[in-house]
Amino acid sequence: MATAEKLEKLQQQFQESHDLALHYTRILAILSTKQTGLKERMATAEKLEKLQQKFPEVHDIAEAFAKTLLLLSIKQTELEELETTAEKLEKLQQQFQESYDIAEVFARFLFILSTNQTELEELETTAEKLQDLQQQFQESEEIAFLYSILLANLFNHQTELDERLQTTKIIKKLYEEFSNFMLQNFDDLFFSNDNVCDSTKYMLFNFILREGLLKKTKYAILQKWTDRYKEDSSELKNLLSIYQIVQKIKYQLGLKDEDKNQVLKFGHYTKGSTLQIMLEQEENDKKDFSVSGKTRLYNANYMNDPEEGIVIEQILGLDRRDVLEPSSWFLMSFTNKTDDLTMWSQYGDDAKGVCLVLREDDFSRFTSFNDVSWRQEKNFLEFSDKMYLLKSELNSGFEKSIFRSKSENSVDTVNDEGTEPNSVEKDSDSKGNRDYLYRIAYVKHKEENLKLEQTELFEKSEIEELEKLLNSLKEKLDIGSKITEENYQNAIAECIEEIRYLFKSVDYKYENELRILRYANLDPSNKEIKIDKTSGVGKLYIERKNSIQIGEVIFGPKFPNPEYVTPLLKLLDENIDYTKSTIKFR
Repeated sequence: MATAEKLEKLQQQFQESHDLALHYTRILAILSTKQTGLKERMATAEKLEKLQQKFPEVHDIAEAFAKTLLLLSIKQTELEELETTAEKLEKLQQQFQESYDIAEVFARFLFILSTNQTELEELETTAEKLQDLQQQFQESEEIAFLYSILLANLFNHQTELDERLQTTKIIKKLYEEFSNFMLQNFDDLFFSNDNVCDSTKYMLFNFILREGLLKKTKYAILQKWTDRYKEDSSELKNLLSIYQIVQKIKYQLGLKDEDKNQVLKFGHYTKGSTLQIMLEQEENDKKDFSVSGKTRLYNANYMNDPEEGIVIEQILGLDRRDVLEPSSWFLMSFTNKTDDLTMWSQYGDDAKGVCLVLREDDFSRFTSFNDVSWRQEKNFLEFSDKMYLLKSELNSGFEKSIFRSKSENSVDTVNDEGTEPNSVEKDSDSKGNRDYLYRIAYVKHKEENLKLEQTELFEKSEIEELEKLLNSLKEKLDIGSKITEENYQNAIAECIEEIRYLFKSVDYKYENELRILRYANLDPSNKEIKIDKTSGVGKLYIERKNSIQIGEVIFGPKFPNPEYVTPLLKLLDENIDYTKSTIKFR
């Protein structure tokens, strides 16, 4: 404010100075983002209006005035006040018709205006103006998204069938063209808003969901819930909260891309015969030598922990799952303890096996909440490599975003797990491996006082956040336990399945385990599932898409004649390191 007063004096002294006017404009624009009261913002807007009238051809002054008017509108509660602001913004937009920045500000304002309108005729007028902007700037994801939300609101006010059909047609067309951006925003909504149903974005989300347009996304599971329960019902709101929390738990457990500076090894203990399978060569005309074996994910029923998949029920107070019940989950386990006495004993064929250390690029890491997947999806829609996240909720986060540049708002995005790679690929994508690694959380107390053990794979803050999420989930489940309807309880069970195999007893904390998880229906027509009969018992498994990426082979202390294997390793991939464990083993 003090700086603005000094610049105001200078500007008044040199009223014809274009440069001083620009400096003063920028200070006022910054000041408006710091102001919280209606009168303060109105005073700033009036000063910018005078500058804009003094220099009517200067785009930067007009843009700053437009953005300040938008901030002002957030504080305006009377429709008459908003309509006055609308006239000023519309005049600016018409004066600078080629300016996308001013058009986007006007579009955001029209969206805010529509949330304050209750009459059909008013909404239709606002929708027409936003439609004109969308048609003029057809490549704009932000404007298309705002227009779609407004249309979803308009649909709820329309009574004529032909009007509703036309609105539905437009929304479907916009979703088809801008689905990537919309899905990004829906992800953002579910990650950041604990009361999803109260958000203006949810109107559009609910509309698109009910129209069956999200069948190939992680939100497909919600469609039958929204079909069964009313939008404002306590059942649906509670289920959505459970769904949200489970997604957040998955993200919290996921290995993050931002933690790559943490040196980790991804060791998998197995028998020596498994290594030979990985190194077997298929006959081909080229006679090329390379590692061609594919890693396998075995059915969860074969895990060594007798409480595998049951711990989550104990800590959440749910009914115990029948241990004989076949699982449709398949997994592969890793550890960062790549030469460990206990691990050799339990998983390394009594030290006669090997520890395969896989390369970092054999996996994907979470880059954002958008990477969290859901088991129902098969072929997910591709994301473009750069998108702008719309921050247009009526809160402080939105206010701060108004003056950000496009470069500040842009984010990298990637596809979800178990899907086809993006057209703009990361290193691991080029090999087709889209499996995300989850860290296993170890439970110390299963009673009222829920506690998780901190291991070297987790920061203290991550454990605390997980405990908080689990306690929130337990509260929502306690509310849901009062609803005995079978469909409702089945919906809860579907959610819990997503994290069933990500928690184990603290007795196994020495493993420091990470897992890849896949869901595959136990159906005769499912060609993805194969059967391993080498042990005498037919064990179900599924293969990863591409050949295993071995970085190092550690031979167990009792592995017989490792020198017989190293020439083959050298031939297939000269970059594979190998060593023999020196641990003393009886």
